[in-house]
Amino acid sequence: MDEAKLISVLSGEGINLPEDFFPKLKVYAELLSEWNEKMNLTAITDPETVYEKHFLDCLLLLKNRDLNNKEICDLGSGAGFPGMLLALAVPSAKITLVDATKKKFLFLEEVQKTLQIPNVEFHIGRAEEMKEFRDHFDILTCRGFAALRIFLEVAAPITKRKGLIIAMKGAKAEEELLEAEKAIKKLRLDYVGADRFVLPECQQTRVELTFRKTGPTDRKYPRPWKDILERPL
Repeated sequence: MDEAKLISVLSGEGINLPEDFFPKLKVYAELLSEWNEKMNLTAITDPETVYEKHFLDCLLLLKNRDLNNKEICDLGSGAGFPGMLLALAVPSAKITLVDATKKKFLFLEEVQKTLQIPNVEFHIGRAEEMKEFRDHFDILTCRGFAALRIFLEVAAPITKRKGLIIAMKGAKAEEELLEAEKAIKKLRLDYVGADRFVLPECQQTRVELTFRKTGPTDRKYPRPWKDILERPL
């Protein structure tokens, strides 16, 4: 997928982006390629595949969602997907990128500096240890962070009441949703629904599962990471 095809697909989905977005996106792709030679940021290196499997996939989050003036947290940001792209696309949003791997932030800091993205902040550390952010964010996002029921346990405590949690998944999203039924109930979440999309060139399925926080999360959550992994809700 090249830039022209990306613009066409996004336009067809009703997603409008700032005038300077696509020139900056091109630089982002170049930085990703350059830095990927120094560290393992992504297994996807072909530029046209990056545009489809990374950029398009992440930007579909903007369909039918108003992120303006929202505080958003992206857990397990890695190379900045989707958080850094959302910061570029929605300048009025405040985005916090979270990852436990410190060296990845060297790349993200370079992207922020080069593309002059003022509305992004970095949090180096584990999501389950973000106690100072309890009940803080309007929206939580995650792409490939962990199994759904594990992600929900670390996401719910730092989401505001009535805030949204969006898990970006693949073709097995429904299986994870069934496994997470107990977690959804215990964490006081409502399942809002699923948005499905087939990437046009590789024909891979993408599913965005959305949840709304309906009440305060029990203070015993999140548990230590070892307990979350060994005994998922």
